Amino acid sequence: MTKYYLLFIYIFTIGLYTYSSVHAFNEDDLQKLLKDNKCINCDLSGADLRKKNLVGANLEGSNLDKANLWRANLEGANLKNCSFEGANLRRVNLQNTNLDNSIFRWAIIRHSLMNGATARNTDFRKAGIRKTSFKNVVLCNSKMKYGIDNSGCEND
Repeated sequence: MTKYYLLFIYIFTIGLYTYSSVHAFNEDDLQKLLKDNKCINCDLSGADLRKKNLVGANLEGSNLDKANLWRANLEGANLKNCSFEGANLRRVNLQNTNLDNSIFRWAIIRHSLMNGATARNTDFRKAGIRKTSFKNVVLCNSKMKYGIDNSGCEND
């Protein structure tokens, strides 16, 4: 019995260590973003960006998986090719942002503003989108829970 107990503690400890190292953001990347409002291809996974003013920020290609963006202002930001899997996007201002080729699977998007954003080839599958304004959002080949949305594709 003691052998199984020790094995359980060993596996649990290894699991905690692995989980914390996998979901930790790069502190230098976070400081770069806060200083320059620009951080391309950065690791901000799990970062706490609550209530941050990131208007016009350039985060192209960055990893924001499981980041907390509650009430952040990202108006006019470049979020092209970003990953937001499991991120908290409650009450976020995403107006006029570039969300092209980004991934929002398992993200929580509630009471947010996305008016005027572009979301071409963006993956919203499994995202919890509720009470969010999508006025004039360009959706083209965007993956939604109900299928592909091409409502914003330009007609040739």
